[in-house]
Amino acid sequence: MNQIITLADTRQAEALSGWIIYTEGDSSRSPHYIRLYEKACKRCGMSVTSGLYRPSVLHSDKNEALRQLRELLEQETPRYVINRTRDYVLAELLESMGIRVFNHSRIARLGNDKSEAYRYMQQRGIPVMPTVYGTQSPPPWYPAVVKSCDGHGGTEVFYIPDRSAWTEWKKEWLQQSGCACSEKQYLIQQAASDSGKDVRVYIVGNEIKAAVLRTSQTDFRSNYCLGGEVQLYRLSSEQRGLVTRTIEGLSIGMAGIDFIFHHGQWVFNEIEDVAGARSLYSLSDYDIADDYIRYIRTQL
Repeated sequence: MNQIITLADTRQAEALSGWIIYTEGDSSRSPHYIRLYEKACKRCGMSVTSGLYRPSVLHSDKNEALRQLRELLEQETPRYVINRTRDYVLAELLESMGIRVFNHSRIARLGNDKSEAYRYMQQRGIPVMPTVYGTQSPPPWYPAVVKSCDGHGGTEVFYIPDRSAWTEWKKEWLQQSGCACSEKQYLIQQAASDSGKDVRVYIVGNEIKAAVLRTSQTDFRSNYCLGGEVQLYRLSSEQRGLVTRTIEGLSIGMAGIDFIFHHGQWVFNEIEDVAGARSLYSLSDYDIADDYIRYIRTQL
């Protein structure tokens, strides 16, 4: 029987012991990154054990998942869980059992459901590119960008320059009988004027810590993992004010907030609740994992 979470055999008995959980097979699970957290915890008198999460258990049989979680927590109750699974439902379950989860399930939901994030930002007056929820009709403007609601890292994002490209995308991604992608939820946005350029703002404990400009000369996506070039970026007072308004009222442990450029103005693009920090580590000596663990310590 598949277990919902399998913990590594490195558990320790510190009073402030916790888990860092990744989805099985997720490319974001980096041994180097886990070691950064282990070292940061040790410096704070804490410990962390890595665990692999199998979402199929939870999403096929919630009662069985609950039973397994209760059994696991009877053996060991973590003081905190760092959730890098992108699964807000798992976070909600752990929170319902009295476990402090970082990030909170609300942030995980906003970070992994673009339709939820865009509606939330629009309601709060944060600039978002014109958006159509669903792909029943062609884009009302071109160029456009089609995004899966739960994609991340620049994946499942498609540039649609004209009606012909839309027809081809629709045929390939939505009309293939039996294709798993046909079950995905998509939305359409007007493409920003500045293609291949964005800024990721790193947030720890609802505070702005750093920003990185990402650019690509070969792709409309600027993600570092897709070959984008990076450099540290100094926020203007206006940009800092927009970031502050964007995160106001949210309880962010650590996340990246991405903004794109449209005719000289910043526009919200997404929250990355499982933010990668390779670009930040390559550009500076700022240790965001250490800062994050210190924040968690103060919360505990």
